[in-house]
Amino acid sequence: MTFSIAARCPRTGMLGVATSSKALAAGSMVPYCRAGAGAIASQSFVNPYLGIDGLVLLEQGLAAERVVERLIESDRGRELRQFAVVDKDGRTAAYTGDRCIPWAGQVFGGGYVCLGNILVREMVVRAMADSFERSLDEDLPERLVRALEAGQEAGGDRRGRQSAGILVVDREEYPWCDLRVDDHEDPVPELRRLLGVWRREHVPFLTVMPRRDDYVPMWENVLKVRDSIESQLEQEELAAEEPAVKES
Repeated sequence: MTFSIAARCPRTGMLGVATSSKALAAGSMVPYCRAGAGAIASQSFVNPYLGIDGLVLLEQGLAAERVVERLIESDRGRELRQFAVVDKDGRTAAYTGDRCIPWAGQVFGGGYVCLGNILVREMVVRAMADSFERSLDEDLPERLVRALEAGQEAGGDRRGRQSAGILVVDREEYPWCDLRVDDHEDPVPELRRLLGVWRREHVPFLTVMPRRDDYVPMWENVLKVRDSIESQLEQEELAAEEPAVKES
C-alpha cells in the first residue's frame, strides 16, 4: 500500500524513514526510529509491533539482518507484511511477504533500503534509490523527501495518493524532523512545502533545544529569543490599539 525509504546518513549518523501511500496517515504507522539504534519502515497490512519491537532489538545491539529474522519468526501474518531495517552502523535488511500485492519488493544500497507494495512498477523503488544516491551532499531530511518525489514521479502507489511523512532522529531521544501529511490530494509536494517551513521556523531552534546531558545549551540565546518574542507581541498590541485611539 506504500512506498518508503529507511536510511542512515554516513556523514552525521542520522537515521530516518520517509513514506507515502494511498492510505490515511501513513506517517503515523510506517516510520520507527531511535537515535543510536536504527530505523524501521513497517508496511503492507501494517503490524506496528514490527517497528516497536524491532527498535528494542536494535537497541540491544542486534544487527539489521538478525532483527528481520527475529521479527519474521514472531509474526504469523508474515505473508502479508513488508518491512525494512537499517541499524546504527548502516547495515540493512528487509522482508516482503509472498502475499503482498504486486508490484512488491525492495532495493538495497549503502546504508538504505527502498521498498514498496501495490506499486505501479519496480521502477518506483529504483528511482527512489537513484535519487537518494545522487543527493549525497544534502542532509538526510532533504535526501529522503527527494527519494519520495522520485518514487511518486515514477508512478508511486497503484491506487493513488493520500498521505506522506518523514521521521528523522539525530543524537537526542526526540525527533530531529517529524512531519506528516495525513490526508491530501497531492501529499508529497505538500510534504516538500512543510519541509521548507520546518527549515525556516524549526531548524533555528534546534541548536538551543534541551539535550539529555544539558537541558539549557546556549541559554543566553534562548533568553534573547524569549525577549524578542515578548517585545514583538507588545508592539503588535500597541499597533492594534492605535486605530481605536484615533477614532475616539
